[in-house]
Amino acid sequence: MQQINIAEAARQAEVPESTLRYDLNKLEEALPEVLANQNPGPKAQSAEAEEKPEHAEKADPCPECGGRVRKNGSYWILNWVLMLTMGWLGVQKVQVQRWRCKACGYELVSSERARQTEARQAWWQQVNRLIALSRFKLGLSVRLTQRLVSFVYAKPVSIGHIERLSHRVGQQAEGVLAKLNQCRQAAAQFLLFDETFPKMKERGYSLGVAICEQGLIRSVRCISRKAKDITAQLGQVVGDHFHPTYFLTDLDVLYNKCMPTAGLNLIHLRDKVHLIRQIVRLFDEAIRDVTLDVPKTLPLQERKKQLKLKRRLLYKQLQPLLNLVFKAFRPSYEPICVLMLAGIISHLQDPAIVIQTASVQTLTRRLQRFLNKHGETINLLLQLSVEQDTPTTTNSLESKNSIFKPFSRIAKFFPQPSRCTSFFCGVALMENFDVKTRGPNKNTCAMQRAQINLDDLGASDFFSAVGLPEPQISFVNITD
Repeated sequence: MQQINIAEAARQAEVPESTLRYDLNKLEEALPEVLANQNPGPKAQSAEAEEKPEHAEKADPCPECGGRVRKNGSYWILNWVLMLTMGWLGVQKVQVQRWRCKACGYELVSSERARQTEARQAWWQQVNRLIALSRFKLGLSVRLTQRLVSFVYAKPVSIGHIERLSHRVGQQAEGVLAKLNQCRQAAAQFLLFDETFPKMKERGYSLGVAICEQGLIRSVRCISRKAKDITAQLGQVVGDHFHPTYFLTDLDVLYNKCMPTAGLNLIHLRDKVHLIRQIVRLFDEAIRDVTLDVPKTLPLQERKKQLKLKRRLLYKQLQPLLNLVFKAFRPSYEPICVLMLAGIISHLQDPAIVIQTASVQTLTRRLQRFLNKHGETINLLLQLSVEQDTPTTTNSLESKNSIFKPFSRIAKFFPQPSRCTSFFCGVALMENFDVKTRGPNKNTCAMQRAQINLDDLGASDFFSAVGLPEPQISFVNITD
């Protein structure tokens, strides 16, 4: 090789001289290994480099009797590690070697079997979390939840498992909501309560919802007997660390009766929106109930025409006064709201402003009774909103009701109110831990706004609160 004329050989082969020189140098370096006299076949591994963890593990004596452990066939199982990490892409099988003691028949757990067992438990934990999310957040039915799990993992779960898990999660959530008043938290002054009437098919019960001013749902209950169930619900809401001062509801008179029966000594305030609606309803009735003071001998068509004209005239006279009602409840008019309502009543009594029909006189008496009954609470409600920025409406409670109503198509199939209550408690707890992505409460949840001590609660999120922890699997078992 040293006698080769590289320049002449490169010219004859029509290749660059540097390429030929590089190839000859590499060949010269490899010549000793090529010309060595070696046995054909792969190189034999040394005893130190030879690793057989499976056989080394099974070579140990039986832990029961100390006998000899031997192979006892193999079997195929789903590769749960791939199922957990890759979803429907990981639907494969893996072969597991069985090892048994020849003397006593004891079966040893191989490393592959332990690995798949741990992955299988983690897979079921993840599936249970997906079921809880679809049921209590997405509002999917049992069959749609089953279809979702089949789409994600290409392995269906039974309808019975989904129903049992939903009931168990609902019962856990019901216990967590009952525990809220025992946890340390920020001082809350208001207890807001209302009933919502979801579409529960032909069943005659409603849903009672109680929250605080921070938007934290504190109690949910299906109400079949209003006087008894509402009283029991209000008595369970207040606890060691939750002592509200004010009770804000709509104009339902039953709430005022149930509050002292439940042992609560709260100041009952009415929602501003419902107060305005009641006044508007009184004005509408005054216009609708107006009558004619003309002889009945007039033709029917003429009477209808005059009645229509009189209603239109009364509407034009009452509309400016109704606009004053709306203005009285606007911001910056809080100190004179009740005075403006009293002025409206005096205007209604003035014949120069409004014609004094029987319906207008009835409207005046009703407004006067309304003001005598709610005047002090209106002043207190508006004063608190100015001084302490407290709520004057139950809009936050109505927004919670709008969350519950879409879930009614699932809850209406529950045969008993108790199971229905458990389901809606799960929805309420999910809403309490839900972090908002927009609006005035962006990047916060109701638990944070109410400053609930999560250590006292024993959970940091919805899944840990209902006994669905994150799937745990060792990193070695995934990368093995």
